[in-house]
Amino acid sequence: MGAYTFQGQEIVAPFRLTSNEPVFSADSINLKTRKIKQGAQRWEMEFTVVMQDPTETFTTAVSTFHDTITFTMPQLNVRGETISSGTCTDNINVKGVEAANDDAIVIEGMAAGSTIEKGRFIKFSNHDKIYMVKQTATADNFGEASLIIYPSLRSALTSSVSLYYRDSDPINFKGYRDISNVQGITYTDGILSDMGTIQLIEAL
Repeated sequence: MGAYTFQGQEIVAPFRLTSNEPVFSADSINLKTRKIKQGAQRWEMEFTVVMQDPTETFTTAVSTFHDTITFTMPQLNVRGETISSGTCTDNINVKGVEAANDDAIVIEGMAAGSTIEKGRFIKFSNHDKIYMVKQTATADNFGEASLIIYPSLRSALTSSVSLYYRDSDPINFKGYRDISNVQGITYTDGILSDMGTIQLIEAL
């Protein structure tokens, strides 16, 4: 994972990212299993930080515990190398109207043959939900591509909506602290201190 920060402190491993998507499962009388999705999904994460300024970190954490938190969504990595955005560096828009619950989004404005990488976290400019690219999207000769995402769209899109997918784009995670994770601070020897594990849930 690259260098990402949370409230001014660098996020370090271990970093845990979970997709919470409730599914109900039941066995029928002939022992076939039925699974039903609720149609809701949120990202949840746990991580620790390197405390550059313990006093500032502690006071910020305590005083803003119930506030909405916004920070750059950490991108996945494989063996220490963060998944790249791909070869595309263009400003991209949604081509037409896409309804809520669609998971294949037609985008335009790419250079022919350029790509957006599988595993990349993205978002759209008209709402805050974070999505993940399920398979590498490659632009055709007209600069268009089908972007397959997870989860399916939570809000409809129009052709005026921009896609955020590059490191320089505002791919911001908005969430809350898990209230079961009451924030405190542990002093080890009077000098070293530790905030423990930070647990966040995506704001929907």
